[in-house]
Amino acid sequence: MAEPGSQHEPTRVDVAELFNTGFAGWSKSPTLRHVWRKVYGGDYPEEVDPFSFVTVTDLRRIAQELRVGPGQTFADLACGRGGPGLWVARESGAALVGVDFSRVAVEHATQRIGAFGLSGRAWFQVGDFTATNLPATALDGAMSVDALWLVPDKAAAIREVARLLRSGAHFVFTTWDVDLLPPGWPPQLSDHRPTLREAGFTVESYGETPEWEPRQRAAYEGLRGVEAKVIAEMGEAAGRPLIAEANLLPGLVDGTDYLARQRRILAVARKA
Repeated sequence: MAEPGSQHEPTRVDVAELFNTGFAGWSKSPTLRHVWRKVYGGDYPEEVDPFSFVTVTDLRRIAQELRVGPGQTFADLACGRGGPGLWVARESGAALVGVDFSRVAVEHATQRIGAFGLSGRAWFQVGDFTATNLPATALDGAMSVDALWLVPDKAAAIREVARLLRSGAHFVFTTWDVDLLPPGWPPQLSDHRPTLREAGFTVESYGETPEWEPRQRAAYEGLRGVEAKVIAEMGEAAGRPLIAEANLLPGLVDGTDYLARQRRILAVARKA
């Protein structure tokens, strides 16, 4: 999800506070969930309750490509409310540490551990993608879902992932390659592979996720159709940014179809 365009460059504190509000609002809006269920159908990960565009298909692929299991630990970076990482931890049998810059997200994620049957095998903490405060070479894998685009310095974020991982461990993530920057967005990459290689990763797989664009467009159309209801449930501060995104990216604000200049990718990279 994106923050609305603004006239000044938002700081990380600004963005974290925006997401604190957004995460709190998401938990109050059954209408948003209804929109996502309608768009994604059986591929909607109901239990995960994602604040993103992740699907069941994505999660199965992430769990498979991480190649972690019992006795190992992986990280979910920019974990949000924790659902994707908790799903993968339960599926794989590995332990999970989740890191997010939103204190609200971390609070919600921590409260969900028991519902996934992961008490004592998962924990969450506040931290930045570029400075997690986790120990070096301590993790057997790392994942991230629809979040790296928010980080202004993507090279620093990927270097941090490399620092955390043991040799041979995998980093599996979804994000967007962006050819044309929408107003108000942090800097983007049109291809993440060179940055991964510079940080010491071997890129094993890299490609667009199935049906991402028509589904994302349909989700935005659904949001626009229930704008008043979403804002009433979430509140102005949480709902307006979502509606702004739903108008901006398909080209309804300035006539530029930014979605047509993006690709939602799933990358699998191994630390050499």
